[in-house]
Amino acid sequence: MRGAHRDDCPCQTYADSGHALDARCDAVLHWRQPDRFKRVCPLLVQTPQGWRCGVNAESVRPFWGRALLYGAGLGLLLYLAGTLLVFGLLRSARYEASYLAVVWPPRWGALRRAQENLYVARAQQALQAGQYQEAILSLEMVTQLNPGNYAAGLTLAGLSQVAGQTYVADHIYERLMRDVPEQRRATAQIWFRTLLARAAYPRIQTLATVMLSEDPAERAVWLNALFFACRQTRDSTYLGTVLAHHPNLPEWCTELIGIEQMLLSDHPDRALPRLIRIQRRPASAYIPYYQIDRLLRRGLIDQATTLLRAYERQLQPTEAAFLRLRSYQAKGWTSLVGSECESLLVYEMSPQLIAQYCAYLVKYPDPAIFARFSDRFTAAGIPVAAGTVSLHQAVYLAAVLAGDAPRADQIAARITHYTASDARVLRGLGELLKKPAPNDPRLARILPLVPLPTEVIYAILERPTPAPAPAK
Repeated sequence: MRGAHRDDCPCQTYADSGHALDARCDAVLHWRQPDRFKRVCPLLVQTPQGWRCGVNAESVRPFWGRALLYGAGLGLLLYLAGTLLVFGLLRSARYEASYLAVVWPPRWGALRRAQENLYVARAQQALQAGQYQEAILSLEMVTQLNPGNYAAGLTLAGLSQVAGQTYVADHIYERLMRDVPEQRRATAQIWFRTLLARAAYPRIQTLATVMLSEDPAERAVWLNALFFACRQTRDSTYLGTVLAHHPNLPEWCTELIGIEQMLLSDHPDRALPRLIRIQRRPASAYIPYYQIDRLLRRGLIDQATTLLRAYERQLQPTEAAFLRLRSYQAKGWTSLVGSECESLLVYEMSPQLIAQYCAYLVKYPDPAIFARFSDRFTAAGIPVAAGTVSLHQAVYLAAVLAGDAPRADQIAARITHYTASDARVLRGLGELLKKPAPNDPRLARILPLVPLPTEVIYAILERPTPAPAPAK
């Protein structure tokens, strides 16, 4: 490369003179076909004495352009051969990838997507075959390849829940809320239903507190979830923590949290004046429901009835009807209960009404009322589908608790026809609810496996358990 002195020409034989057509070429000394070297060094020439360098040592220079060209050509040839091999292997492994995605580096991201799609297909096939562990492994690969695959993450969380891996399921929901922020609210709602079914009240408290600020459109839902969790655990201290660390909540929220804290702290005398105060223009539609609901829970039926009449226009008609039913139940007015239930059947069989009706029948089973509701539900002709299977399962539980075996079997037959399963878990839940036991650990294991409306889950968790029989 320097080429200025005799000593700087390592490609010529050092013992030769270094003159043109006399110095031998060390580079081709052992080549069988030295003329091939001329492709990268045109200075090599054939003489009667053999192959010699065509210029003096001082004039020798490298021809890098030729060398790089031939090297690049060889590299390209090897690269194309390698990509063809890789493409063949991918196709044999059923990757849906084009050759361009293999050979062109800017398109290599498509290979990752193809791998993701492959594992998604494997997971679907495993689910159809009932191989849930195989599906979990495939979905884990999908989420590793693409943490933003929301559908795969939700499915994996659900399967982990079914497999009893609740810690894994919670971790996946947390990751989805972080990695897929555009679906954060929807994820929180789905996660809440699984936590509720497991009676994981401390986690519900934390999640509901976070979403109170992040989901203002559903603030009443999250506030109700927070109150339910604290009421189930008798934890008034946590509500004080919420008030201390979330001063930016709306005033009506902090007002209700303060009332609930007093009730849980066994200070009803301080809470009652605020609980029975009628607000002319409630800041939230949840306020009237909360006041009446808490009065009914405290057994203050007359005060609840007064508020119910005052808030008639602020409450939804069906919501007001179910609150009246609770007051009639508390008073023991069975004739009014029957007429109120009959009037509810005039409304359209919407998912919300079905869920509310089933929740009521779960808490207050009644064969006659259920029979009329079941006939109306059947007449509505609601098909069993992905979005309605939870409603049908709620109706099945209501039938079981009402002791209506023929209707329960009919509903179960429709469910099993859709799910292509024997509905063993659903039937097991029904049997478990027929014979409730205090603090039965089986409920927390079975309830998450049965999709149900949130209202029905609340009702199941709040069902009174019979007192133990006195020892003889």
